[in-house]
This record gives sequence, structure tokens and C-alpha cells, in this order.
Amino acid sequence: MKHLLLIFFSIFISTSSFSQSEEELSQLPFDAIKDTIQKYSYSDIEKTITAANAYILKSRSKNDLKHEWIGHNTIALSYYHNRMFKESSEQSEKNMLFAQKHNLRDQEMESLAFLSDLQLIVSDISTQLEYYENLLQLAETYKSDFYKQIAYNKIASVRDVSGDTREAINIRKKSLNFFENKTVDSTFTQKSINSKIAMISFYLSSSYLEIEKIDSAKLYVDKIKQFSEKDLDTCYMAFLYAAEAEIAYTEKRFKEAKKLYHKYFDVCPTEYDLIKINYAYLIGKIELAEGNYRLASEILQKGLDDYNVTSVEEGFMKDYYEKLAEAYKQTGNFERASFYFEKYLTSKEKQTELKDSAKKSLLENEREAFLNEVNLLKTEKERKQSYLNYLMLSASLVILILLFVLLRFYKNKKANEFKFEQLLAKIEAAKQSDEVINTKDADLEEKNSNDVPEDIKQQILEGLKKLEKQEYFLKQECSSYNVAKKIGTNTSYLSKVINSHYGKNFNTYINDLRINYAILRLKNDVIFRSYSIQSIAEEVGYKSADSFTKYFKKDTGLNPSFYIKEIKNIA
Repeated sequence: MKHLLLIFFSIFISTSSFSQSEEELSQLPFDAIKDTIQKYSYSDIEKTITAANAYILKSRSKNDLKHEWIGHNTIALSYYHNRMFKESSEQSEKNMLFAQKHNLRDQEMESLAFLSDLQLIVSDISTQLEYYENLLQLAETYKSDFYKQIAYNKIASVRDVSGDTREAINIRKKSLNFFENKTVDSTFTQKSINSKIAMISFYLSSSYLEIEKIDSAKLYVDKIKQFSEKDLDTCYMAFLYAAEAEIAYTEKRFKEAKKLYHKYFDVCPTEYDLIKINYAYLIGKIELAEGNYRLASEILQKGLDDYNVTSVEEGFMKDYYEKLAEAYKQTGNFERASFYFEKYLTSKEKQTELKDSAKKSLLENEREAFLNEVNLLKTEKERKQSYLNYLMLSASLVILILLFVLLRFYKNKKANEFKFEQLLAKIEAAKQSDEVINTKDADLEEKNSNDVPEDIKQQILEGLKKLEKQEYFLKQECSSYNVAKKIGTNTSYLSKVINSHYGKNFNTYINDLRINYAILRLKNDVIFRSYSIQSIAEEVGYKSADSFTKYFKKDTGLNPSFYIKEIKNIA
């Protein structure tokens, strides 16, 4: 349900500006056609397509290619609204070719974005990811910041599906930073910039809820709260109510969650049946959580009966079937409970396949990018080798140098392998994660903490342990000032206590925590090992790969890349 609904939001909101300018029936004014399309968009596909075709004819009579594309796009949207996904995909492909032929760049990218979203339903996630990459390349070619950010956020959604939520968060944070620093221009009004900030903040809040970091989720809800309805494009306020409702539900504030879900649906009313079944799911799950089992089963069953799930949508219904099975079980209707539990298991299996496919597609993309880079390097190397063929007189010297380098490399490799074995032994022997790397500083400014009151000393040590559990040290903002502020002390006391208790200064203390975290996560997390060194550095709190590599090598004697390679060999 969640991923299917995200596709809807992506399509509904990204095309709402077009629906407001979709026009009329052949001889009638454009506004009249627009009214007809909007009137029948969700209820009568034949009338909608008739109006769209009339609009196309009128556009042709005026030789207006952009409006003709809008007419074609209306047909694709009409198929989508009526859940004729294959037909919608085929029409969108025609729309993209039309835009290409007539050099309508924005319309070409809009068609490709829509077509990309549909691939999860009509094809597979591998094809969808390929389309998103194509959209990114097209946006870079046309120098479109707008569609570049759309592509990044859609790729982040694939990361979410694959289970790589942290990387999805990283991508969206960069996109959010782009819009927060974007100035108004011909492409972006202030309202459209605000709307993008609200939408991305919503997705970030959802991702943090997914990994159970509710405080971080709330921070991004606060970003949406800075806007009022007049600051946002139509319907974007729904993101605030949706995010607040999910947090309230997570915190078991069910009455408040229900009110917020109602606001969520009221702020942007629509006849689209996917929204209706999502409404049934959200209200039904609250009634279930409150113990109103019969009412929950009635709401959920009616939503399902009204919607009529298609075979291609079964893989997105796991959560819905699970809640419905639980509601029937609690009411004593074990036959219906068993029926929907079986459907839940089937849907879960399909979702697992989807997740595995997403992981595989992402890894294939990374492999392809790596091989392309290798081939470029190989080509460059061959060119240089061709040039060296003319320098036969220096061949002997080159060979001697190479032999020296190889011998040195072999010696270094052996030394690094020994260091790696020692590090593995320390990991196995460590009782706690912070015992692998425990650096002691010889020169400390404040070795004695006797002038720190005992109760404050305990407060600081307990505060440090709490922040360690919260993994605050992974944030780039983690400084002695911010740590002292969170604990409720000053930097002088903090420094003295860390010096005397841990035998190290504040920076060493934080670096040890980060490097311990990196060592263990790289050992245990296959996906994390596939990140670039820059991404790993940012994940553990460093601003640059150089800083991370410097401290990693200082504490372990190894480069991170060597450690990752050796871990992969034994995994």
C-alpha cells in the first residue's frame, strides 16, 4: 500500500499543474474542456478521452504543440486513474516520443518521469530503475535542476524499497539542501520551492520512522510546519497531516492520529479509488489498535470490496491483509482470518521478491558504473602503453622500477594482511563494541577532574553513555559544545571528565566511537560495504573521505578500502 500510494502522490502532484490547464470539447472554449476532463477523470474514462481528443484537435488547429502534448498526457492520466496501467504506460511512451520529435524538453522529461513510475506496476523494479537513470541523464543533458532532483528522489524511493533506507535518507537530504538554498527563478517560484521542501521532508520523516528514529522524523515534520497553506501549492499541506498522523500512530496517540488522517484526506479531496482504500486502511488500523475489532474488520473489508485489487497490485497489499486478518481473528471469524492471512503471506513473498530485485538492480548499476570507469582507465592505459613502445631504450629502467614497486607492494600487502588479522582478533575478543579501538592520549590538558563535583561527573558520564546509545557521535554536528549542551554541562567539565575517565581528549573519544562503529558495521553489513568511501565517511560523521581515511588508518593501520576488500574475501 505504501509504495503504491507513493507512486500515486508522485504522479498526482507532479501533474496537478497540467490538470488545471486541461481544456474543452472541440468547438468549445478550452476552459469548458478542462471542466469536462476534471468532471469525468475518475468516473468515466470514455468521456474523459473524448474530451482529451477534442482538446488535441483544438490544439492542432492552433498549431500549439505543448497543448497538444497536454491532451495526449490527459489520456495517459485517464488510463492511470482507471487503473489501466498497461494502457497508461503505452500512451506515456507515445507522449515521450511526441515530445522528443518536437523538441519539447520539459514534456519529454515529464513523460519519462511518469513512465518510470509506472514500470514498478507494468514491468519490474529493474526496468523502473533503468528509466530513473535515463531521466537523470536526460536532466543533466538538458541542464534541468528540477527534473534532476525528481530523478534523485525517485532513485531514493528504490533505495527505500531495497531496504537501504539510510542511503535513501542521504540522497533526500542532499535534495532537500538543494531546494533550501534554491533562489526563485523562471523555473522555481517560492511556492514551488516550499512545496518541494514539504514533500521531501515528508519522505525523510517516513524514512526515519521506518528505522525507528522518531525524534529525527519529528525534526522533518517541523520543517513542513513552517509553511501555511498559502505558502504551498495545492494539496501539499496533506504531507504535514500525513506525517503527523504517522508519528501519532507510532506513539499510540490513536485519537489524535485519526483526526490527522481525516485532515490528510480532507485537505485535498479526490475521487481516486486508491486514496479511498488507503483511507480505509489508515482508519481501520487505528480501530484495530484501539481494540474495536468488529468496526476495524468492517472498514477494512468495505475498503477492499470497493477497490477490487488487481493481480499486479497484490504485491503491495501486505500490510492491508495483515491488519484485516488480525481484525477477523479477534472477532472470532477464523475462516476469514485464515483466508486473509494466506493472502498476506503471498503478498509478503511478492514484496520480498521486489526488495531482492531492487537490491540486485542497484548492485548491477554500481557494477556497471565501476566497469565503465575501469574501461576508461584501461583505454587510457593502453594509449600510454602505445606511447611507451617508442621509448624502448628506457624499457630496462621501467622494468626495474616496476619490480621494485611490486616487491614493495607485496611487502606492504603482507604487512596489511597481518594488521587485518590482528584487527579481526581484537573484534572477536572485544566484549563491547567500543573495546576494539581504545586510543589513549599521552598529552592531556586536563588529567585531573577532582575539581568537578561528583554528581556532575556522574551526570556527564551517564549523559555520554546515553548519547553513545543514540549514536549521536555519527552526526557531523557532534562537537564538544553541542555534547556539553545536550548533557547540561560546560565544555570545561566535559573535557576534564573525558580526559580523566577515558584517558583521551574529546576528539579522540569521538573518533574512537566512529571508527569502532565503522569497523563493526563494515564487517556485518553487506550493503554498507558497497558504499563509496565518501558515503561511508558521511554516514559515520566525517565531512570528507580524507578525514575518515586518516583516522581509520591511524587507529587500525589500514586503509578503509583494504579493510573492506579483506572483509569481502572472508564474508
